[in-house]
Amino acid sequence: MMLPAQLLAFTLLVAPSLVSAGMFPKDSLVKMLDHKTFKQAMKKNETSLVAFVAPWCGHCQRMVPEYSKAALGMHPLVPAYAVNCHAEKNKRFCSEQGVQGFPTVKLFPRGDSLPPMLYDAERTSSNFFYFATRRIPKAVTKLYNVNEVPGWVSGNKNKHRALLLTKEKKMPLLWQVLGNKYSHTALAFASHRDKKGKSSIAMGYEAGGPKEPKVLIYPEGADKPMIYQGLHKLDSLTKFFDSVLDGTADLSEAFEKAKAEEFVEDPEEAEILKKQEAQRIALMHGGFTDLIDFEKAMLEGGANYHDSAGYGGMMGGIPEHLKKKDAAAESTVSMASTGMPATTTPPLTQAPEATERPKDEL
Repeated sequence: MMLPAQLLAFTLLVAPSLVSAGMFPKDSLVKMLDHKTFKQAMKKNETSLVAFVAPWCGHCQRMVPEYSKAALGMHPLVPAYAVNCHAEKNKRFCSEQGVQGFPTVKLFPRGDSLPPMLYDAERTSSNFFYFATRRIPKAVTKLYNVNEVPGWVSGNKNKHRALLLTKEKKMPLLWQVLGNKYSHTALAFASHRDKKGKSSIAMGYEAGGPKEPKVLIYPEGADKPMIYQGLHKLDSLTKFFDSVLDGTADLSEAFEKAKAEEFVEDPEEAEILKKQEAQRIALMHGGFTDLIDFEKAMLEGGANYHDSAGYGGMMGGIPEHLKKKDAAAESTVSMASTGMPATTTPPLTQAPEATERPKDEL
């Protein structure tokens, strides 16, 4: 049995190996930064959470599982980072960031364009989640009545404008994130709750499904919008907005590219989504309740997270024109693998479709 002095010496001896091995597990969504990559991350103008840690710090080690859970829950909308302040190359940088003890966790609301906010609360995944997602700078105009839309449109004519018509009670976190990200650009964001689709009808569109959002784009100087028909995912919308602001491509071309994008599920992203769903159920009394109606989910016997939040930072589901492509592809696979027409009734030995586990699609 080691004496206290021997234990301390042993701890100091193995500290370098802990540094090289890394504090966070390989499957953690926490990305390690150094003094150089930190600057690159901050240039993205995202809201991000950064933990300044040291591998020999017991409090840091105990925080790792909770911080990793929060990173999983926030992915991909609010990235979670960590900086190893024990590494020689980072010591000066950590000092410049005002780190005086470990762990020090800070929220950077809009990259390096706004001062960071110190996290000073119990280090739980729910608290981390609440702290980060509720402090995203407000950069989206909330329009409470459809009659407010024309005024907002005309008041921002010198910019491109993006209007979200959502069925959700709360503004989707994805739209808040995008509004914050592009707040420094020539792109204005607004949101209007169109609970039953009446506003859509008043504006000349179909009411749409119960959870179907609409993104309307008003080109700079125009009074009439174009409807975005691409995937309502963070990466898809970011790519589209970047192309609109870039100015090198024709706007109609940007719309066509967005419309033509096919939904291809990435195996790694699918695995992350499964973990997110399980995590939100586990934390149903914590901060993640904003992302899913747990009471309704439990009454229905499970949590269909994808029905309310879609794939990784996605609003609503897969657009109808892409659903049709998926359905056609599934029919082709069905005929090729079974030799039966897609309309043939399956044998009675197969489980009825209604009792199958919901697929990862809306």
